[in-house]
Amino acid sequence: VEAKRHINPDGSLGGWVAATAKVDPTAYVVESAQIYGNAKVSGNAVVSGDAWITGNAEVTGDTILGNTPPVS
Repeated sequence: VEAKRHINPDGSLGGWVAATAKVDPTAYVVESAQIYGNAKVSGNAVVSGDAWITGNAEVTGDTILGNTPPVS
């Protein structure tokens, strides 16, 4: 699957995002998280821990998803 690393709003290296998925530049994705399929992460959402967002999932707004908080 073609993918690239997300760059977080603070400039840190984020997790993998498939070419078919969409992650807003305002979202924070930790380095170990993965976004695949047609998934969308938007707004100020945070994807942390070892979370995988796949299929047609949408994570929006100020949602925090994952098993550990991001390092700030």
